[in-house]
Amino acid sequence: MEGKRPGQYMISEILEQPGAIRRTLDEAKSEAMEAALHLKGRFVYTTGSGSSYHASLVLGRTLMKVSGSRVISIQASELPDWLPNDLEGSALVAFSQSGESKDVLTAVRRFRELNPVEPIIGITNTPASTLAKLSDQVILTRAGEERAIAATKSYTTQLAASFLLSVSLASIQGREVDRLVTELELLPEKVNRSIDASRSPAHDLAPKIAGKPVGFVLGRGPNYPTALEAALKLRETSNLHYVGYAAREFLHGPIQLVDRGTPVIFLNWREVREVVQKVSSFGGEPLLVGEDGDFSLPPTEYEFSPVLMVIPIQLLSYEVSILRGLDPDRPEKLSKVVRE
Repeated sequence: MEGKRPGQYMISEILEQPGAIRRTLDEAKSEAMEAALHLKGRFVYTTGSGSSYHASLVLGRTLMKVSGSRVISIQASELPDWLPNDLEGSALVAFSQSGESKDVLTAVRRFRELNPVEPIIGITNTPASTLAKLSDQVILTRAGEERAIAATKSYTTQLAASFLLSVSLASIQGREVDRLVTELELLPEKVNRSIDASRSPAHDLAPKIAGKPVGFVLGRGPNYPTALEAALKLRETSNLHYVGYAAREFLHGPIQLVDRGTPVIFLNWREVREVVQKVSSFGGEPLLVGEDGDFSLPPTEYEFSPVLMVIPIQLLSYEVSILRGLDPDRPEKLSKVVRE
């Protein structure tokens, strides 16, 4: 696109997320219910690559906590080598924005090869994709075209589909879900409020980390996957070496790399105060996401919090990338779909 500004696609797609999440929640209900019927009573494998793998981790968590399912989440590139030969009573949920990721399709085909009858659920943004054709049931995310290479609205709509699937499965298993359904309905407006509340802090904080080549993102529970996704966003868009960890796992070795001024982003920071204090004692520079932090977000159902917690880091990644003279829409070594 001639005359395109750096980051033009990414910031536009960040701002489109409330509407995309609303469409997904409204229009994918029947798809999620059909998928839930396939999953009932089965051991569930979830998989994906990159941001889609992080979404698969969030789904694994919500399926376990909301519907009581037994789940394991494995990266698509590894899944074929991890699957047991006997998959009876299992199901696979595979995430891919494009539906054309080579690693995801290889994993799906291996699952089908090992068991021709157990269900495969595809969660994709592309209805005519290969993943959609290989799946027994598809949940379409309604993100619309995503032109920036770094996933933003495709990721959060994958989370919306995951929450919808988990609540649907809980419902058909007779669990009380009224409160969760109400919280789902409120998510798009809360995402909108999170964007509004995070834009100014992201702009103001970007200079503090733009010149520091190494940093970390820490989260726990449902936001351990968010820490992985947040670190990936900063790596992809800003060429900074950020790594995500489960918060207390950071104390088991990686904290050795914290030096004076090392940025450490804490998601839902109040629940890991002791780790914040430890990082501060070594001269690290905590950046706090959550109530009374550098980024203050509206409260929501704990299991749904990843969709809000990722918003400030998307905006921070955009701001840091622009400040460093990069184009977050087009990282030079990355492509939108990994086909090789």
